[in-house]
Amino acid sequence: MFMSTLLSLAMVGVSFSAPFPYICKPNVEIEGTRVTNAGCSIKLELAISSGILSTVSSLDVKLYKGNSPRGILVHQVQTKGTQAGQGNVEILFPVSSEYLGNNTLIVTETSRKQTQCPRVYGTHGLRVLPASGDVMCIF
Repeated sequence: MFMSTLLSLAMVGVSFSAPFPYICKPNVEIEGTRVTNAGCSIKLELAISSGILSTVSSLDVKLYKGNSPRGILVHQVQTKGTQAGQGNVEILFPVSSEYLGNNTLIVTETSRKQTQCPRVYGTHGLRVLPASGDVMCIF
């Protein structure tokens, strides 16, 4: 009894310390880190096959700040209107000063239920610098 309780507590500790969602099938490579200033917008272009896009209703873009285990939904892309042969998805969202520092963006399919294994379509490093009047925001 004591060992099973200890084991379950250890498992809970491991699940809380996991920095990102569990990836069952690593089907994507981590892209290089993008650098932008707070107050600017960031634009990501993902190449995803149209066959996959036709089976997914929407994609979530979540930002994981530093080593935080919780992602913040920063953008959602509707893929319902994707035409046959179209394989590029553009994601554009503003970056605020609350995201200063090193972050990771993870693009997954929107899950209807608490899926333990979301399919990941893109991961990008994102470094956010303080806002500066000398910097012009360019994608």
